[in-house]
Amino acid sequence: MEKVANEAPTCQITSPENNCTVDQGSTINITASAEDKDGTITEMRLYADELFIRTSSSPFRFLWNTTGVETGRHTIKTIVTDEGGSTTSDKIFIYVAKQGNVVLITDSVKDFDGNTYRTVKIGNQWWMAENLKTKHFADGIEIRMVESNPDWKNLSYTDKAYCYYDNSLINAERFGKLYTWAAAMNGAATSELNPSNVQGICPCGWHLPSDAEWIELEMFLGMSFLEADAFGWRGTDEGDQMKTTSGWFNGGNGTNTSGFSALPGGERLAGPFTGITEITRFWSTTEYINLTHLAFNRSLSYKYSQVGWFSANHLYGFPKNFGFSVRCVKN
Repeated sequence: MEKVANEAPTCQITSPENNCTVDQGSTINITASAEDKDGTITEMRLYADELFIRTSSSPFRFLWNTTGVETGRHTIKTIVTDEGGSTTSDKIFIYVAKQGNVVLITDSVKDFDGNTYRTVKIGNQWWMAENLKTKHFADGIEIRMVESNPDWKNLSYTDKAYCYYDNSLINAERFGKLYTWAAAMNGAATSELNPSNVQGICPCGWHLPSDAEWIELEMFLGMSFLEADAFGWRGTDEGDQMKTTSGWFNGGNGTNTSGFSALPGGERLAGPFTGITEITRFWSTTEYINLTHLAFNRSLSYKYSQVGWFSANHLYGFPKNFGFSVRCVKN
């Protein structure tokens, strides 16, 4: 008699709903069911962010307390196995937000290289919630990678280049790449508009933010216009709202209540790398007035709860051939 092939089981996470948003600190009732038409279910396994939680029989029920869980997107997955060894899985996403704040995150956006980025809505703006990692512009043209300190030091203000911090692929995966301003802009002219209308290095449908767009973000997080329009470390806790809750030097972590999820990826100055775990800086599309070798950016540091914006005569004035991180905004 011909042996009948084992039919794989079915499973479904029945609660909570996919892509739902829950308050940080709340307890989530996770339920799942499974069925095996030609046999029996022998095991159900639950994972949160790929971390094994527990096993159970069907129907599955687990109470997950989100106190201390970082805000942002989290993955819940179940894997069921039948007596014949066949497995099936189901997966949903849950977005954890600071209590009282609703953080919505879009479906993932991809760049030319196929890298996938989480995105978050902050006010009326949709921001990437991860640093850009692409090696190509959206039209497929490759960006020059520069590794050595002398070669980076010799870059002009119009050279399009990128690097990994310490030339480490591990750093590139976690923190994204560091780009010159010319690479971030991809040849576009300076813009102070909101939106900037400069696609630059960003994927299609997205653009590099202008200084005005950074100010819009900061004011939504609580800065007054007078604070946002000033130089130096501005505001109160807006930087903490943008920083991740771990990974920053000497306990200088944030609350990440905005979902922006800024990591301390460091920077590259006139050759050397510096500041990993301590600082991060993001390019804008806006040049410093009458000094075309300088461009504005935003800075976050483990030392400060505020957001940094510096003028050209400040000791942190920033030439365009420095290497900074890039975040994009949806058109």
